[in-house]
Amino acid sequence: MKLLKLWLLLLFVLPLFTFAQRNVNAIIDTVETPNGAVILYKNFTWEYLQDEPILMTQDEDSTGLFSTQWINNQIFAYRMNVDSIHDTLIMLTSADRIFTLPIYGKLFRGFTYSHKGLDIKLMKGDTIRAAFDGVVRYAKYNRGGFGNLVIIRHYNGLETYYGHLSKILVRVNEVVKSGEHIALGGSTGRSRGPHLHFEVRYKDIPLDPLRMIDYDSQKLISNTFPVTKRVFYPNDYVANALVVRIKSGDTVGKLARKYHTSVKEICAMNKIKPTTTLRIGRSIRVR
Repeated sequence: MKLLKLWLLLLFVLPLFTFAQRNVNAIIDTVETPNGAVILYKNFTWEYLQDEPILMTQDEDSTGLFSTQWINNQIFAYRMNVDSIHDTLIMLTSADRIFTLPIYGKLFRGFTYSHKGLDIKLMKGDTIRAAFDGVVRYAKYNRGGFGNLVIIRHYNGLETYYGHLSKILVRVNEVVKSGEHIALGGSTGRSRGPHLHFEVRYKDIPLDPLRMIDYDSQKLISNTFPVTKRVFYPNDYVANALVVRIKSGDTVGKLARKYHTSVKEICAMNKIKPTTTLRIGRSIRVR
């Protein structure tokens, strides 16, 4: 009885931990409360019974999609490059698997050579939703700049990244549905204000989300997406590239201003540094 009273006190005094221990051998009791049944754990964590997520196990993964290259402690799992990609047609959605735009807001930065996703303005605490049905592969703070980051691998073979979150609402191996709440928006990591950094990747290689999403209608352009080497950077935009020859007095900053781009973008395209001396007569890509 004393233990039960202690747990009830902890239940209403301490804040809810994001996730409890979730080990059946560590459960010591269940308690009915006005808000529903609560599971009590040996490590002094607890959770509402109905909040227990559905977890994918390797035994249930008949396709191998959620066990092959299933790495939970690093953001990139495949370590592939464009040359190793084979042409394929991805079925993005089906009769029972839909698409949901994670959040709709001002789109203030798009997909470029140096920026591998979309930046969508939001208010801290806004709800972020899963784009497609899938399983959470990564869900924790990332020191590489993403801040709180969720990566979901989807049944269509894509992975989506959700960065700069203020709070993560899902855990690794959790099965999620399109539209399900997975996080709250924020400004963690390398971020200058609250926004969602949203990426779509195929075997680690980034795709421009606007190739498959009609952003204003918040719908897919098509329920299929052809993957070839040409849809990935840097190959795809070579045909549309603008290349100029360096003249006396040219600098990276001057070229960026002239061609309405950024120093960072020019450096990324040409694999140079902002301080690189540009040799007269050299060809350099500016778009």
